[in-house]
Amino acid sequence: MSARLSLLALMASAAGFSSPGTAQESRRASEYRSGIAVDHVYRQQIDDVYFTDWFARLESAKGPWREVYFETSDKFVNKGIIRLNCDDAEADIDLALYSTGDYGRAADRREVTVPYADRRAWADGGYEPLSGETPPFEFYSAALMRFCK
Repeated sequence: MSARLSLLALMASAAGFSSPGTAQESRRASEYRSGIAVDHVYRQQIDDVYFTDWFARLESAKGPWREVYFETSDKFVNKGIIRLNCDDAEADIDLALYSTGDYGRAADRREVTVPYADRRAWADGGYEPLSGETPPFEFYSAALMRFCK
């Protein structure tokens, strides 16, 4: 029986599924905002052992612009808004970051704009304004795909 369970676990792993202890949630209640749900958007592998899951939800859509609330509370802790343009690939990306502070509290907000010219540095992990426990470029790409369909 143990060998059979091991085989099933191996097959599930190969198919892209995780064991129950490490399963990423597809939807959960927000850790920081009561009464709202957030969806899993991206899993960031930090090193061989650690990862952090980024969750998000669409806050508003105005023309090509999307304001997306995001949060993580695993290995990293952060929350905020990322503003995406679904039509213009070269548009600036605006982020309002609250880190470990209170979401929505002006004193805890740090605003960052990523111009098109700086995206390569962000993707390579060398964009200083977004160093540390901030959304990685891959999260931006995943959010763009999810919320601009």
